Amino acid sequence: MKTVIVPLDFSETSFNAAHYAVKMYQNREDISIVLYHYYSGSEDVAVAQDYLESLKAELQVSSTPITTIVESGDNFIDRLSAFAHVKAAYMIIMGLTGKTKLAQRFSGSNTLKMAEKNVCPILIVPEAARYTGISNVLITSQMKYVEETPVILAVKRVLEDFRPSVHVLNVDESHYISLTQAFKEERDKMELLLADFNPEFYFMRLFDFHESINLFSNDKNIDMIIIGPQHHSFYQKLFKTQHTKKMIYQSKIPVLAIHE
Repeated sequence: MKTVIVPLDFSETSFNAAHYAVKMYQNREDISIVLYHYYSGSEDVAVAQDYLESLKAELQVSSTPITTIVESGDNFIDRLSAFAHVKAAYMIIMGLTGKTKLAQRFSGSNTLKMAEKNVCPILIVPEAARYTGISNVLITSQMKYVEETPVILAVKRVLEDFRPSVHVLNVDESHYISLTQAFKEERDKMELLLADFNPEFYFMRLFDFHESINLFSNDKNIDMIIIGPQHHSFYQKLFKTQHTKKMIYQSKIPVLAIHE
């Protein structure tokens, strides 16, 4: 049984993430969805549990098992990380609030902090995202040192769940008329590793990585972006720069973050 955890702070964004998760894995008896709430010392635990049970009843419309848990501790990120570790979580699905700077500071920052943790894959669900299926997946990759790693294995497990069309994108300002021999060799390695999914490869010579992602996602009707193998530099860009945070907060496309 694969455990998918959905943290809830009872905001509309977290409710949306829960609905997204259930639709994403509906009628999957091999998936167990855990509705998780972390409470502070001043919170009424009984009321929180009632909220979770009400949401569970609302969401329990398929054969996918749903359970609830309420926990407390000194730090939300630490408690959720520990719980995910104990459960050997398959994935954590979290909402991302972005209407106001205050909302971004609290709900948004917790989501990004979890995505930086090396616990399990984190699916970041923007507040405007609605699940309509996963037909096209974009994998971003630096195309360097491609080999069978835990990241590749995690990517393949997710792809196996949905069998989408797979688009692998490399953005590098050094690309010119033709690929260098080094890029060709790394592409061939990744093509072999992802052979079961018939990936298509794209190489873009643009100087703005985030603009490239947006243009490509719109053109290919991308349903999920996977921060892909050997793209460590993107993590820092993703979670440290205001420009990138703005792009994610405004995006309607979920981002799956997978660490080594």
